[in-house]
Amino acid sequence: MNLIILLAYFLVVFLIGYLASRKTRNVSDYILGGREFNPYITALGAGASDMSGWLMLGLPGAVYIGGVGQIWMPIGLIIGAYLNWTLVAKRLRIYSEIAGNALTLPVYLSNRFNDRSGVLRLAMAITSLIFFTVYAASGLAGFALLFKVLFHLPYNAGLWFGLFSIVFYTCLGGFIAVNWVDVFQGSLMFFALLILPFVIWLHLHGANHIVERLTMIHLNYTNPLKGISFISIISLLGWGLGYFGQPHILVRFMAAKSSRHMNIAKSVCMSWMTLCLIGAILIGLFGAALYAHSPLAKPETVFLHAAVTLFTPVIASVLLAAVLSAIMSTISAQLLVCSSALIEDIYTKFFDIRLTAKKEVMLNRIAIIIIAFIALLLAINPKSTILELVSYAWAGLGAAFGPIILFSLYWRSMTRNGALFGMVLGGITVVLWKSLSELGGIFQLYELVPGFVMCCLGIYLGSIIDIRHHHLRKTILQKHDVFVAKIQAEK
Repeated sequence: MNLIILLAYFLVVFLIGYLASRKTRNVSDYILGGREFNPYITALGAGASDMSGWLMLGLPGAVYIGGVGQIWMPIGLIIGAYLNWTLVAKRLRIYSEIAGNALTLPVYLSNRFNDRSGVLRLAMAITSLIFFTVYAASGLAGFALLFKVLFHLPYNAGLWFGLFSIVFYTCLGGFIAVNWVDVFQGSLMFFALLILPFVIWLHLHGANHIVERLTMIHLNYTNPLKGISFISIISLLGWGLGYFGQPHILVRFMAAKSSRHMNIAKSVCMSWMTLCLIGAILIGLFGAALYAHSPLAKPETVFLHAAVTLFTPVIASVLLAAVLSAIMSTISAQLLVCSSALIEDIYTKFFDIRLTAKKEVMLNRIAIIIIAFIALLLAINPKSTILELVSYAWAGLGAAFGPIILFSLYWRSMTRNGALFGMVLGGITVVLWKSLSELGGIFQLYELVPGFVMCCLGIYLGSIIDIRHHHLRKTILQKHDVFVAKIQAEK
C-alpha cells in the first residue's frame, strides 16, 4: 500500500475521532451518542459495523474455494438483516426509551423485566464479553493478514499496529466517533466492492472467458446446488438468524434520533448491504478465474492480490484502505459495547460505585484497552481463519441474545427467568454443538441454528413456569402495554 495513502487514511480517521471527542460531553454521548443520529448515519453505521473484515477477506475466500454454492450465506444474511430492520429496529428504539432510557442492551432487558437483582444484566454482560472478544480477535487477525501481504511485516507486528490504531480513535471519541468514521468507511467499502469485480471482469474479457476458467477448476463450480449438502445449505442460510442478537448492530437502532426514521434507514442499509455482498461474491468468483493457473496459497487474500495486480499503486492503496475500513469499523463498535458491558453493567452496578461523568468515560477507555489486548492474545495464532472466528462469535451472540430480544419486543408475558434460562441454554448449546462438530452428521449443522432453537425453548419454558407460580409482575405488563400503545400510535 502506498504509504502516503495509508497515512492520509489514518489522518482522516483520527481527525474524525478528535472532532467527535469534542462532541462527547457525558457517558450517554460516549456510549450511545445522545440518541441524535439521522437515518443515514444509522444505516451506514449498522451496515459497516456488521460487515467486518470477513466481507472483504473471509467471504471472497470462501467463494474462491467453494464456488457459487457459498451464496447461500449472503442470501441468509440479506433475509436476516431485512427481518432485523423490520421486526426489531423501530420497536427496540421505542422500548429502550420506555425502559428507563436504557443506554445498553443489558440495561434495557434488566429494566424491561424489573430485575432489581441485576442477575440478567450480569449474565448478558459476561456473555457479551466472551463472544465479542473472539469477534474482535477475528478483526485483528484480518488486520495482521493485510499488513503481512502488503508490507511483508511479521504477523504479530500487524496485530500490534491494528490494536493501536483502532483503540486510539475509539477511546478518543466513543460512539460518536465510531459512527462518523463508519459513514466514511462504509462509503469506501462500497466503492471498493463495486469497482474491483468490474475491473476483473474487463481484464478477463467478459463472462465467457470467466466461465471457461471456472469450469477448468471444477465442472460444478458455478452450480449453487452441486457439491453442497442440505445441512450445509441450512447452515449457510442460518447465518441470518444471528442478526437479532448482535449488540453492536442493535445499539445503532437504540441510538437513532427517532423511531419514525427507521424505514428510510432500512432502505439505505439494505441497498448498501446487498450491493456490497454481491461485490464480495463476484470478487471471490472472478478471483478464482483470475488465478486459475496459479492458485493462491491463502484464498482469503484474493481481494488484496487482485487489487495489487490490476490497479496502479495509488488506486490499489485506496481499495486496500477499504479493507482496513471493514476491519476497523466492526472492531471499534465491538470494543465500545464490551467496555460499556464491563463498566456500566458489571463494575458500577455490582460494586455500587458512584462515578463522575469524566471518571466513567475514563474507565470505559481503560476497559477498551484491556479488552483489545485480550483479543490480540486470541488472534496471535495465524492459522485461525477469519471466517472461523467470526462464525463462532456470531453464533454465540445470535443464539444467546437473538430470541431474547425478539420475545421481549413481542411477548407481553415473557419473564426475567425465561430470558435467563433461554440465554444460558442457547449459549451452552452453541459451545457444545461446536465441540461435537467433528463427529459429522447432524453436528455439521451450524451451531447457531440449534442454539437459537434451544434459546427459544428456554424462554418459553422459563416464562411459563414463572407465570404458573404468579411471578409475573403487573408493572411488567403495564410497561409493555405503554410500549404497544406507542407502536400503534406511530403507524
